[in-house]
Amino acid sequence: MSPEKLYVQGNIHLLSKNSIAIVGSRNCTQYGIKYAEKFAKDLSKNNICIISGLAKGVDTISHISALAERGKTIAVIGTGFNNIYPEENKDLYKKILENDGCIVSEFEPEEKVDISKIPRRNRIISGLAIGVLLIEARYRSGSNITARFAIEQNKELFCIPHNLETKTGYGPNYFIKMGAKLVTQAKDILQEFELLEENKIAIDSQYEEIYKYISAVPITANEISIKTNKNISDINEALFMLEMDGIIKCIPGNKYIISE
Repeated sequence: MSPEKLYVQGNIHLLSKNSIAIVGSRNCTQYGIKYAEKFAKDLSKNNICIISGLAKGVDTISHISALAERGKTIAVIGTGFNNIYPEENKDLYKKILENDGCIVSEFEPEEKVDISKIPRRNRIISGLAIGVLLIEARYRSGSNITARFAIEQNKELFCIPHNLETKTGYGPNYFIKMGAKLVTQAKDILQEFELLEENKIAIDSQYEEIYKYISAVPITANEISIKTNKNISDINEALFMLEMDGIIKCIPGNKYIISE
């Protein structure tokens, strides 16, 4: 059911911007934290607005990571503007507005916290986005509700695969089995919507110095180590991660080039 009205604070123009919703467990694992941060940053680098629900865990990480890249983010809340929940995210709420972000609620500004009403915001989170990324979700999780809303609204649902023994992996693994798109990098989402900026590849900041020495001309890890004066083990770790992200590839002779 569509909300009768929406209250908006901040940059209202973000509501018409290409946005991806990132949702997941409040009690997320280190795995969830890692990939919420990575996807939010990499999507932000490609001019995608990040939508989430200002909750603890994955929501908080997603908002903060978008801001860290000077990206834009929208928080859809389940209370009034004058009663932010959870209370510890009041500073994040202010930071989003201070950085040209946007806060959205269907509740009047003085509406108090009612836990039973908070999940209603989930349909708005998916409704404002062109697609939803589910990071982690236990069997009974509000994030699964958002995923179902995405399906009902004919939005693309993306999921990061999880270890079968991890409780927070239930939601993503279930929806992958039901037909959601399995993704391992932000590029997968960007390509789905043809939004990848051809000349701007999302590189993790800790690997940027190493990446700049990789081109169409093959180069070895030892050669990069000499040029950067970095430990060979650190070079190999960076090369492995860049290769896993599909940014570079290894060719015969243990040499590396940029992926086409």
